Amino acid sequence: MVQTVGSVPCERFDDLVDRSVELVRVMTGCQFALGDVALEIAPLRTHGGNMALGEGEELGVADSLRLFAEQIGLSFHTMRTYRWVAARWPKDQRQEGVSFEVHRILASTPDAYELIQHPPASERTGRRAWSGDAAKRAAGWSTATPVTVEEKVEAIRDLAQDEQVAAQAACDLLHRPEVAFRAMRDRYPDYGLAV
Repeated sequence: MVQTVGSVPCERFDDLVDRSVELVRVMTGCQFALGDVALEIAPLRTHGGNMALGEGEELGVADSLRLFAEQIGLSFHTMRTYRWVAARWPKDQRQEGVSFEVHRILASTPDAYELIQHPPASERTGRRAWSGDAAKRAAGWSTATPVTVEEKVEAIRDLAQDEQVAAQAACDLLHRPEVAFRAMRDRYPDYGLAV
């Protein structure tokens, strides 16, 4: 049985996880609060068309957010992201105990408000909870750590986009007897050629 995680005993690791969950809760609240402030400074406007300044406005959205971000020590990109996520998740739809990162990832899904209420079960613990990778899977994004066969194959395809890399990888893989046997058994391989 595992006695340590990294450099700490399991009991200490559990304490650090509990403490960090609270820190993430606080951090998520801060990120949403900053996004709400950014929305007050520069409300979202419709896409396209004339983006004329509102009455009494001297700075446009980007300039206002840039100035605000600079004044509080954050980057424009960070502030723009906080604002966008806060706009996508009205206060009554934000899920307590779910990180800002997960809200950000799920924000672009069509059924985000319903989806976030049903976290998937962790393959490691069996506990239902959101993680960054679980949210990416739900949103149809690539994950940082491929787990399923499909994700692993997709990661290999991404790495082997260069023909030289693909050829070398294929040759290396075909040196494995089971791989070569399965590849030769495939009567109708999909070579990506239109028929």
